[in-house]
Amino acid sequence: MNANDDFIFGKNRIHCAGETITIVTPFELISEGKQVDLGNRNAIRVNAEGHNNNLQILVTGNAVSENYNVEKLSGDAVNVLKNNPSLSDLKTKENTVTVGNTEGKLLTFTFTESGNGHKTALTVKEYIFSGKNTVWRVIYQYRSGDQLGKELADRVAGQITSGSEF
Repeated sequence: MNANDDFIFGKNRIHCAGETITIVTPFELISEGKQVDLGNRNAIRVNAEGHNNNLQILVTGNAVSENYNVEKLSGDAVNVLKNNPSLSDLKTKENTVTVGNTEGKLLTFTFTESGNGHKTALTVKEYIFSGKNTVWRVIYQYRSGDQLGKELADRVAGQITSGSEF
């Protein structure tokens, strides 16, 4: 399989606290049982998800507050993984990136997850950034040995713009 031949790439708009981001995806994102673009534009929190057999994309948006900002979320993301007894071989990398017109963090994690007698090697790329009103997390996850999952993630990860884009 080839990502460009076998998938139709489109854009999904996600709304939170009066702000919108647009991301490129190979599938629709769903929030509260409907297409994410149909969500309440002024909700103070949004959770959206989409996946296929090779890639999972999770997007959260929360209204900015003193306890909810880029630095806090970046630290929390690392600590949650470090303190998870189901994970082993955790490797982390943090970079500063520009998303749209704002500075944010790109966290890259690789680890092995154990559960139900199975071990799965996973790769996660997590973008954390903030607009005026919203702290966003856009997470791309795939099985580390899945070449098509990696190709899909490489094709769409980080293709995030501020505002509605068609």
